[in-house]
Amino acid sequence: MPFPPLARRSFLAASLLSLAAGLPMLAPTGALAADETIKIGLLAPLTGTGGPYGKEEEDAAKAAVANINAAGGVLGRKLELFVADDETAPTAGVAAARKLIDVNGVSAITGIWSSAVGLAVRPLALEKGVALLPNGSADELTQGDTKGLVWRFQTNGKDWGRAFANVALKDGAKTASILVLQTPFTLSTVKPFEEAFTAGGGKIIDVVYFNPNQPSYRTEVDKVFDKKPDAVFVPSYIPEFSAIAKEVYRSGFESKLYTFSHAADSQGKFVQNVGKQVAEGINHVQAVPVGNSTTYQLYLKLTGQKPDTLATFGANVFDEINILALAIEKAKSDKAVDFTKQIPSLVNGTGPAISDPVEGLKLIREGKPFRYAGATSNFRFAPNGDQIDLDYGHFRVTDGVSKLVGSTK
Repeated sequence: MPFPPLARRSFLAASLLSLAAGLPMLAPTGALAADETIKIGLLAPLTGTGGPYGKEEEDAAKAAVANINAAGGVLGRKLELFVADDETAPTAGVAAARKLIDVNGVSAITGIWSSAVGLAVRPLALEKGVALLPNGSADELTQGDTKGLVWRFQTNGKDWGRAFANVALKDGAKTASILVLQTPFTLSTVKPFEEAFTAGGGKIIDVVYFNPNQPSYRTEVDKVFDKKPDAVFVPSYIPEFSAIAKEVYRSGFESKLYTFSHAADSQGKFVQNVGKQVAEGINHVQAVPVGNSTTYQLYLKLTGQKPDTLATFGANVFDEINILALAIEKAKSDKAVDFTKQIPSLVNGTGPAISDPVEGLKLIREGKPFRYAGATSNFRFAPNGDQIDLDYGHFRVTDGVSKLVGSTK
């Protein structure tokens, strides 16, 4: 890493004097190295279709970094966060990632809400030897040779689909249809839902696709709901799901709706969009214990949010920054090829669970075992970088408030 300007001039002057005197060149001192920051990036959808979630990710990253730096940082150095807008578009995402890597010099990129952006950025990260900690759920993100650099902090599409099928079946559904937004992530949930729902004794009536930012969803809604399935799974995001929910309500359809918590809650934005009457009875699913874990409550406190807030993508990023800090400390290196090897042990260990990374950093320095308990879920990592051993909460909107009514375990 480069020296600060004044320190560099002092070092070069001393080195030239040494050479003139016939002495060996001076080596940089430990104190000088400690002045350097550890650079990490956040690639977030601050604009574009993912815009409703970008600020949530940014606030979480800044809070996590501030929490760690206030306690002395990592390896005696401060974390430095660089934030870039991927515009929820692959081309813009790659350009932003190049700047983070080549200009800012980050060793890891967190956030990456869009699966399409994640898939576009992944080859660059692998080529440059930079760790990638995405929120995107497309299965392909962790498939193939990732060089151990990709660790997903969100459920993959396959597990999402199965979770929704299990929730709908436990809710008594015998028939179901799927109304799906066409994105890499949402499409990856369709087949797993069909397979799990059918295996559980249910029948799939129809699968209908729609595009982002359509002026109307009436045709698609009528096609699905006219056949009166017990359940309709809508893999979507908050803008499209808000429009669909309004259309369903206006038409008087009675099939139960199921979607992601980030579409039907999102810090209360969904109810604000559609009103209590439209939102009433809508079901949403999220990996738990989000909402009641100690780590999640720490995240809400540090970001100034209410204790009952559901903000899943921000909590994902909070976990990403915390795990990065712990992995770097444990590896005694800020090089991705070194610290990514430590990531699975931090959550798969058998020591006591900790929620605050500051406590974890202290335990690492003392050589004591622990495991990090996530803000969004009490997960473990599979060798390919996917989260496993997850439980999924079934939430239902009642009188404008999301309430946990059950889970898949």
